[in-house]
Amino acid sequence: MRSYFNLFSAGTLAITLTALSACTETDYSREAPEAKKKHNWAQEKKLREQQQASYLNDTTIRSISTDDATRAPWYSNRLGYAWFTDSPLGLNGTPYVLLRALIELYPEIWHGEGSLGNLGFGPHPDDYDPATGKLLPAEQRHPLPYGLVTAQDPNLPEEERTDNVFFSCAACHTGRVYVKGRVRHYVGAPNTEIEAQAYAGLVYKTGKAILKIDNSTTPAQIQVNPAEAVKIADFLKNKIAADPAWFYGGRTDEARHANIEKAKVQVGRVLKNFNRALGTLAQSSAKTELMYITLASKLSYTEKNGQQSPGIFGPRPGRMDAFGLATGLVALHAKRESFFERLPGNHPFFEGLENLEGSAKYQAAGQRLFETAPQWMPHDPAPSDIKALWNLHDNAYANWDGNQAEEARVIASGVSSVGDPSKVDIRIHEAMNPLINDLPPSPYPFNVNLKLADQGKPLFEKECASACHFADNPKIYNVTTDMNRAAQISPTARLGLLELTREACERYVEQGGSDWCRPKQGSREADDEAYFVTPRGDKAGYKANVLHGIWAQAPYLHNGSVPTLWHLMRPAERPATFIRGNIKYDEARVGFVWNKTPKPDEYGEGDAVHYAEHDTSLRGNSNQGHTFGSQWTDDQVRAVIEYMKTL
Repeated sequence: MRSYFNLFSAGTLAITLTALSACTETDYSREAPEAKKKHNWAQEKKLREQQQASYLNDTTIRSISTDDATRAPWYSNRLGYAWFTDSPLGLNGTPYVLLRALIELYPEIWHGEGSLGNLGFGPHPDDYDPATGKLLPAEQRHPLPYGLVTAQDPNLPEEERTDNVFFSCAACHTGRVYVKGRVRHYVGAPNTEIEAQAYAGLVYKTGKAILKIDNSTTPAQIQVNPAEAVKIADFLKNKIAADPAWFYGGRTDEARHANIEKAKVQVGRVLKNFNRALGTLAQSSAKTELMYITLASKLSYTEKNGQQSPGIFGPRPGRMDAFGLATGLVALHAKRESFFERLPGNHPFFEGLENLEGSAKYQAAGQRLFETAPQWMPHDPAPSDIKALWNLHDNAYANWDGNQAEEARVIASGVSSVGDPSKVDIRIHEAMNPLINDLPPSPYPFNVNLKLADQGKPLFEKECASACHFADNPKIYNVTTDMNRAAQISPTARLGLLELTREACERYVEQGGSDWCRPKQGSREADDEAYFVTPRGDKAGYKANVLHGIWAQAPYLHNGSVPTLWHLMRPAERPATFIRGNIKYDEARVGFVWNKTPKPDEYGEGDAVHYAEHDTSLRGNSNQGHTFGSQWTDDQVRAVIEYMKTL
């Protein structure tokens, strides 16, 4: 694997889109253009690429489903896409100039196997020379890799606002594929390289490195080591005096000058509130230790019945245990009295505490919830693949196991990622639903034998599309795949997560925001079902979505344990181990190259590719089940796969 040492080189954050004119009356339906039979695949692919580009560039202002009659139209696809790429999910990330300093001061944490480049955060699309496809010189690239963005917390006084680093939606939902000697980016495809939880691990290790008193069970009581604080402060002071362009860089003299002034302001604000900045980092580390180490690793990421577990922080390119680890948030917020203050008096968390009032009641409920965490948190690891975001209007429910309705799918993801309901960037989440509901899938970028695809289409439509993979299918299936993900959420964990989601929404509304994030089903109980469907127990399983752009969603199954479509339909040939993270493509079997590791600079000089071995023997990694297609002949399988390239 190749370290990514130049991530913070010169450049300014920007979004570049395909230069197409805005379209006001374009049909963005999921169907391919009717004229496709008149074209070869190269022409068809070009039409679909234009369709997606036109969709993302559409500046038509219109109303969306969350608007009421009194609200002026405000949404456009272009706005939604801008927020998708350039706005953070949360406002509580690490200040950029501080993170830059920490990466330099703690190379044993950041510059080895765990550098940002090795976490699947690749360069921006416009960090590549459009003429050659090669990366631009380091000083001309963006200061942060694609998917990491900065934003200031508007709730703080202006003089205290810092550029805080956090994920954008694009971090997980823009995929890279190597096509004809160039790295291509595909909006809405899963990022098959990213290690979001490993990034949390790096921040955690850094926070631990600066601690003097470490009390992970009570984050508010931790203390920063004064010697480490002095080292970091001195670095910032010396760097801003000697080389202020180092922080933000800039492609032009004008941009560098403006960024130098910005760096001076940002460093000044961090130093002015230095104890608070380091304290926030240290508390974040303590919270991560509580969620990941004290709880999750001891409950679920353990050996069981002789079967080993994957690592709590990875490696797992393109996968995350989003809901399993998110349940740790409930235990974390059980220590916060204000969490319980928002709950109605008859809430299940208060059962048996009717004789108490006020603080005594909240504290008792919190203590009980925290102490019983080993009972209601997951006992099995369940890393799952990042999902594609194409034509989601076809899905009856959200997530692999259909545990949410559309109303809450984006805000709940934001809350679980950010962790603090008061810091979720609720505003941008409203635009995500209309954007991904009708986002056309990226077309297969390689050759397709349309004659062979026509032979596979009837078999696919009869045995796959009409049987399971049809629009708005509400059924949940147990097809003997690994069930860890489907069994993640217990009733208690569900209640805690939905209340954190509700709190994030309510705080936003209380500050004058739209109430779009509130399900409006007629009762609190019905709204609860929209936020999180009640766990299904022995009827748990997984959805069968429409397979838009299935070519880009390898490896397959919910846990990404099958490398190609060929292996999916040939269960006996599924490998016990394979490589995840390659962005070169296996066109014959349809999936990413899985049987070899990439060489240094294989994707271009200076480019970073994150890969790791997927071991199906580990808990949660099983490649069993979903044996549909195994009864077909090899020729039938090839024909069906050829057709699936066109979906």
